[in-house]
Amino acid sequence: MDKINNTHLGSKNIKMSSLLYVFYELLALSFCEHVVSQPTAIVETQCGLVEGKYNGEGYAFRGIPYSLPPTGSRRWKPPTPLNKVSGNCWDGTFKAYDYGNTCMQRNPENPKAILGSEDCLYLNVWTPTTDRTANLHVMVWIHGGSLQISNANWPTYCPSEELARDTNIVYVGMNYRLNAFGFMTLTMLSEHSPTNTSGNYGIMDQILALRWVRNNIRNFGGNPDSVTLFGQSSGGTSIVALLASEQARGLFHKAWMLSASSVFNKTSQDASKDNIVFLKNTGCTNITCLYQLPGSEVINSVPWDVYPFWGMSDQGDLPVKGHFDGAIAVVDGDAVTYPPYKAWQQGIAIDVPLLIGTTENEIDFNPTHLTMNTWNWTEYERQVKSHLGSFGSNVAEDALDLYPINVTSPEYEYTRMGADIRVGCPNDEMSRVISMGMKSPVYRYVVTSQPSEPVHALGMPFPSSYAFHMWDQFAYFDTIKDYIKPPASSDKRFQETVRREVLSFVRTGAPSTDSWQPYLRGVTALLSEDISIVPQYKKGTCLFWSMNGLLNYGWIN
Repeated sequence: MDKINNTHLGSKNIKMSSLLYVFYELLALSFCEHVVSQPTAIVETQCGLVEGKYNGEGYAFRGIPYSLPPTGSRRWKPPTPLNKVSGNCWDGTFKAYDYGNTCMQRNPENPKAILGSEDCLYLNVWTPTTDRTANLHVMVWIHGGSLQISNANWPTYCPSEELARDTNIVYVGMNYRLNAFGFMTLTMLSEHSPTNTSGNYGIMDQILALRWVRNNIRNFGGNPDSVTLFGQSSGGTSIVALLASEQARGLFHKAWMLSASSVFNKTSQDASKDNIVFLKNTGCTNITCLYQLPGSEVINSVPWDVYPFWGMSDQGDLPVKGHFDGAIAVVDGDAVTYPPYKAWQQGIAIDVPLLIGTTENEIDFNPTHLTMNTWNWTEYERQVKSHLGSFGSNVAEDALDLYPINVTSPEYEYTRMGADIRVGCPNDEMSRVISMGMKSPVYRYVVTSQPSEPVHALGMPFPSSYAFHMWDQFAYFDTIKDYIKPPASSDKRFQETVRREVLSFVRTGAPSTDSWQPYLRGVTALLSEDISIVPQYKKGTCLFWSMNGLLNYGWIN
């Protein structure tokens, strides 16, 4: 039986081929790496002792393995849990000083380059105390990245010792398998599965990490009976999946979804047909060949730019009629037991309080049109008609009335329109369906706060000027200060608003502001430097997009 040892931990076996990733790594040294002289702390887990470090603010236990490496014949299989009965734990004390390997993925800046390792199933714990009697609330972080990129310790996009201290909460973040390694659905894989399904391996990883939290977090000062999931972008989409998973039942008690994709309806059987192009690209005709395929060939065989468009390059733009991206996470009947909407409507989903947030200008983060901030109103009108005209000229003309020219800026109106179609209105509909079918409250917000100066989020080339994708997450993590130096008073007040409302939700199941009522009562909170409560927010606008079929083009994955 395989045994975990410290040689797996944090091995830097990746050639950093892009300036962007070098930027990330340098930030990691500043924000998320250990200091050799830090004092240590030892905590017991079900697989043995782990030793972390205290940096003067809080404790960090980095790169704790929670599964055997999903390599070789374990590729495209459920993760293998570690336990002493199986004899696959580590010997002695595990040195949890460094973050584990990033899961294999395309380089965010240079898609032809590959980063990471298949040996990547590690998690991190950040805690203000190692007193097992502390009984602190626990928040489990599920990172975003379109289910394609990133990790649980991406600089400025991860919890920290300081966050644990300032909020008095225990944080956990896990790496989970991404792209083809985490979500490939194929008939050939299903035929060799005991459940006759395939795909959603990344969701299975998340569930195993949640079981690890249930079994071990008390020794890190946390309360296993008060676990709040929080995930942004595809991390939020992962929570949609987990809410419809019988395997995840009882493993969490509240959830905060930020900018999640609400289009989640394709079955593994349907996706298997879509993904035949992947199998053809590999040249494999049997399962042994798939297991032996080098990781780089797996990634290079993914249909990034042809249907089912795993690259999803259109998601930062307005839709064009008939252009749909395929599903990555699917309804497989196992890890994702039910179609989420059906589960909510029938009242059989996991029923916990939910906080569902989006931002007013989601696609301002990394738009398809990187020259958008230089557009004049003529170009704005041309682009709207070019895209939405495919749904009928009246749709484009009515859209220009709803998002008018000569108001604010072309960038603001275009990204607001794209955000409503792709994310905002679909999340409104999701909130409505959950509110109607489940007993626990759903609280809905839209971020309208704008950064005091343009932000190049995560080193992206486009300067985000408005309420962009991740702005609320940066506020909660207190990483606005890493982009705006120093933050303006408006940035600080926005951060205070986000922290206050979220922490109240984590501790009590409801936001701090009394007038912020559940979505069932038609209430949306607008989060800026202050909070304002709006009844029936954008009801007419979202109805317009729905009646014209545009909500079918919401983000997927």
